[in-house]
Amino acid sequence: MLGARIRELRKARSWRQIDLAAEAELNVIYISDLENGRKEICLRTLQSLATAFDMKITDMLGPLGL
Repeated sequence: MLGARIRELRKARSWRQIDLAAEAELNVIYISDLENGRKEICLRTLQSLATAFDMKITDMLGPLGL
């Protein structure tokens, strides 16, 4: 579910995976793996993504009900 949320946030900004990877200073393959549920996310990565999206972690997770 979190991968789908990351994809949703990325697409809402019209970013490609490579754009998000650059903003979050992560590997594009890792972004793909997260979005497709092949990788687990750690707190540090979650913070990097939240920063890239200019959001708080809780705002990223809010619609998921986590």
